[in-house]
Amino acid sequence: MKGSLRLVLLLMLCFCGTATVFGQKGIKIGFSAIPQTTWMLNKDDMEAPLDQFEYKTTFGMAAGPSFGYNFNDGLGFRMNFLYSAQGQRYSNLNSEGTTVTHNRRLNYFKIPLLFHFNTNSAYRKVIFTAEAGMQFNLLTRARYYNDDQSYTPDEALWDNVTDYPTTYQRYKVYEFGPVLALGFDVKMKYNLMANVGIRADYSLSDAENKNAGYKLWTFGIPDDVRYYPEGRAKTNNLNAGLVFGFTYTISQR
Repeated sequence: MKGSLRLVLLLMLCFCGTATVFGQKGIKIGFSAIPQTTWMLNKDDMEAPLDQFEYKTTFGMAAGPSFGYNFNDGLGFRMNFLYSAQGQRYSNLNSEGTTVTHNRRLNYFKIPLLFHFNTNSAYRKVIFTAEAGMQFNLLTRARYYNDDQSYTPDEALWDNVTDYPTTYQRYKVYEFGPVLALGFDVKMKYNLMANVGIRADYSLSDAENKNAGYKLWTFGIPDDVRYYPEGRAKTNNLNAGLVFGFTYTISQR
């Protein structure tokens, strides 16, 4: 009888020790990689005839470290520092009736600040997680190219044009919008967890710089011309992908 009681007490101590090891309260340090599909949504482009603008599926990648803190075993916040390669592929017909594929490639440095929720982790190997919040994006690079060899993107096509905007100048440097992520954390060893999930972010602000323009000279007199047509709809970045990463918890008892 005494032997059985000692065995039960030993199992309870081991069980409590395991729950402590996997407690979620504390400082969080991690890294995430996000293969994603990216879209630059514009109402005018979506309504244009397919011979003028046809959306193509576009893939990109985001990755970077994460930091955060859990106030208890289920609630906390997260902050990521992500470098995101994204953009939009599309096609149209040129003046010769040949299909031309275009590619806009934008690189952003993203800082999301997220509310974090996870299910109780004390007795589970796999836990559910959810994150939601807002994200600030900084444009670091912009490129444009196509497979029409007769056209050089960042140069004006006419001799009477000056101050023609570069690809970078055609887009806004800053943008912001909401983020939502859902997934699962799998306990690996000690305070290390593997992260798997889905993530999406959307820009509320216009990605295009509608103030970008150039000077058109006629008989020596310059005229300011906007790069984008007057009344063009807002362009919103949408990115969605799979999240693969890990998180280490510096526990605070």
